[in-house]
Amino acid sequence: MTREEDSVIYTFTGLSNRTIDICGIKSTDSQDVTNIGQDLNQGLKLFKNQARRYWTRKQAAAGLINNQQYYELPPDCVRVTEVYVNSNGLNYPVKQVSSEYLWNKINVIPAITINVPTYYFIRGRNEIGLWPLPSANATNALNVSYEPQLQIGMADVITGTATVSNASTTVSFSNNIIDPTFVGRWFQIQNRFNEAWYQVATYDSTSQLELENFYGGYGSANLDYILGDCPDIPEDYHLGLVYYAAAQFYLKRKDKATSTLFNDQFMELLKQYKEAYSGKTTGMVQNQTDRYRYSIFLIPPPPITA
Repeated sequence: MTREEDSVIYTFTGLSNRTIDICGIKSTDSQDVTNIGQDLNQGLKLFKNQARRYWTRKQAAAGLINNQQYYELPPDCVRVTEVYVNSNGLNYPVKQVSSEYLWNKINVIPAITINVPTYYFIRGRNEIGLWPLPSANATNALNVSYEPQLQIGMADVITGTATVSNASTTVSFSNNIIDPTFVGRWFQIQNRFNEAWYQVATYDSTSQLELENFYGGYGSANLDYILGDCPDIPEDYHLGLVYYAAAQFYLKRKDKATSTLFNDQFMELLKQYKEAYSGKTTGMVQNQTDRYRYSIFLIPPPPITA
């Protein structure tokens, strides 16, 4: 089995190698290889922009601080999609104020505090403001769903061997090659038929990590493996990134006919992807499900509690 051709999910290295092969580039042509990596990421952004938050989104929680208005957004946040405040197990949606003028207008009112903030405003690139100000400290009460930055580029890791056990999330490695940046990457045991991929959830140590899901295959020691950086779109569309990068490669070389051929293949997959994943009824939103809903009968809401 070759990682590039037979894996269900393409890693960044697999996508890059596939594009290099299609375009007939030498791996020693460093500038061309760099350009391909950039174009693969641009293709990924175009795919993600079509589905927006309905395929993938992230969620972060932060503590509210009594009488504090502004809070820093997650460093990988591109665009906020939803905000709510959790109080006593209930999630209260917070409405956005999109106009800076209106935000300044409501803040003319003398500073007051309330059990649950009513409005939020995105200030600059990385701050979210709440109004009225929270009236108490509360752990992980402010919850923000957002579209994350899109970037792949880390080379595959295949050094040494891995040890896994059935129904366990723990993976141990023979080499000290793990670091916190591996969280979010994908893990697969190699040289086995139809082996599943598992996303990395937690960094334990330089030789151990935890998977998002329990390992479902046959456990053993000293197994060949791959840790890869994979695009977070359905694997059916991974080759679309290759087509986009190839189209850009030939466009830069004034070969419009070949560029158009690859671009048409890219646009066709992009169209299919948009039709399949741009709506809530067909998308898979990768975030936790709220266990409680806002109740209109709880007015005013109870005080925020940790």
